[in-house]
Amino acid sequence: MTRRPTARLLLALLLVWAGAASAQGVKPAASAAAAEAPSESKRLVRDPALYATRVELLSQDDKARKAAIARALVQVVNQLTGRTDAGSNPVVRGAFAHAPDWVLDDKAGVSDAEGNTLVGGAPVLKASLNVRFDPNPVDSLIAAAGFKYWTGERPKPMLWLSIDDGRGPRLVTAGQLNVIKSLADRGQQRGLRFLVPQGSAGDLAALPAVLALDARGVAAANARYRNDTMLIGKVYRSVSGWSAWWLLWQDGAELSRWPVTMPDARQVIASGADNTAEYFAKRDASRLDAGRAGVVRMEVAGINGLDDYVRAVAFLQTHASVRELDIDAAQPGILLLRVDLRSGVNAFRGLMRTSGVLQPLGPASAPAADGEPPAESIERFTLKD
Repeated sequence: MTRRPTARLLLALLLVWAGAASAQGVKPAASAAAAEAPSESKRLVRDPALYATRVELLSQDDKARKAAIARALVQVVNQLTGRTDAGSNPVVRGAFAHAPDWVLDDKAGVSDAEGNTLVGGAPVLKASLNVRFDPNPVDSLIAAAGFKYWTGERPKPMLWLSIDDGRGPRLVTAGQLNVIKSLADRGQQRGLRFLVPQGSAGDLAALPAVLALDARGVAAANARYRNDTMLIGKVYRSVSGWSAWWLLWQDGAELSRWPVTMPDARQVIASGADNTAEYFAKRDASRLDAGRAGVVRMEVAGINGLDDYVRAVAFLQTHASVRELDIDAAQPGILLLRVDLRSGVNAFRGLMRTSGVLQPLGPASAPAADGEPPAESIERFTLKD
């Protein structure tokens, strides 16, 4: 439930409104002319595919659909940042209520090949929802959450993987994609796509080099695919269950090498995607220009009654990006505030464009007294109908 302004704050607003409205000649101040804020950050390369995902749809009712869209938003933020924990961030969670407004399109469907399970021998088909989000508010949310943005220009590693289940090592090629489904799914969740060799005689001849984690030896077979990034791995049964060794290679140099042991073979295979995504996300991600955080002066226009005051203040008080706020002045038409932002002001301004409550008008310089240095800028908004 949305938290309302405190009784003390409501009383103060009522007294200010009543006093201002009783003064002779006082009229609601005209809203400042709307102006689009300047570009707030230098955009990194966007990949439109990373703003879309598919999630399970538990039922067709409105509540289930909204819950699915919230999960899709978390997944998209994870894809765009290379993280796995976006859903625990308070700013991201605070955006769940607005997530349906950011959806460009969503389509329900039935998943058979990937969602099928057996219960009593009968197939159970899981419904899914394909969701595509507007990139602008999602980027603002990433900046507001304090996450780095992993540029959309990402490598597509060629996967050279040997699996030995006790019958001898075999190279995974395009004909055995079901074997590496856990890795492909995990890669998609982390915003990475992997490629596999076709299975030609030259590809199969690279198996000894794959088993030896000899990247230079594998590179000869990899050259025909004109791909400068390789993930080389060998998965095999071990005393503790299943084990793997992985090697990440790019541009003729080894980037990382790591072992994994787990009881489940699917988890061991998926681990190749996790470490690969973490390496590239850490190396290639940058912070978007969120702007200055902390206390910001704000002017909210379009305040034409006590209900407008209550609506604007209640919205800001409960917004995940706001730590606290103080009212500097309140009068018919204008509300002046000092707002302590967790996120930067640029990111907050971007989120407000789709909030349904406040429309950003851009920053303005506050007037300075004679002989005084320029005052701090004021962030201007207007209350939406």
